[in-house]
Amino acid sequence: MMEVTMKTLSQMSGYSVSTVSKALRDKKDISVKTRQIIKELAESYDFVPNNSAIALRSQKSNTIAVIVPQIDSMIYGSMLNTIQMEAYKQGYRVVVQQYLNFENGELECLKSLRNGGIDGVIVIGTSTALEELQQNTKDQFFPTIIKRVEDLTLKAQDYKHFGKKMITSLFSKININDNMRVNVV
Repeated sequence: MMEVTMKTLSQMSGYSVSTVSKALRDKKDISVKTRQIIKELAESYDFVPNNSAIALRSQKSNTIAVIVPQIDSMIYGSMLNTIQMEAYKQGYRVVVQQYLNFENGELECLKSLRNGGIDGVIVIGTSTALEELQQNTKDQFFPTIIKRVEDLTLKAQDYKHFGKKMITSLFSKININDNMRVNVV
């Protein structure tokens, strides 16, 4: 099957690219009939919008990153599970990076995300270096939540609570659209 773009849908439907774009986004200034025609055509060709183009236009990628020491831990797994579920409910995708407890691993992960088109970051770990990381993230261009896990003996439900608290805090920072949004929870 051929790759279908917004321009291709425009040519096939006879509508302008602008009309096709608005119809796919359910804009009310496009008639219900036109929206239905365009959506059916897009669906028949398995059209997938270009997320990079959408992010460029809206200045928002609907992607957050979570940085953890390791994924295979019950602690981080419980938090990640909750973060991912809450992010999904809000229409966000989650990218996960592990720093595997390498020295300065958290900071290296943050640096690698600078040009990655993300809206915010959650950093989780047990390292005492997280306080230093907080100082180094003051100049980040995205909201950053840092959670130092001090008690490793809690139940999975407690870690899920931490995950929910962190993602809620991150979303509040993303929504205020302020560049200096670093917080330790």
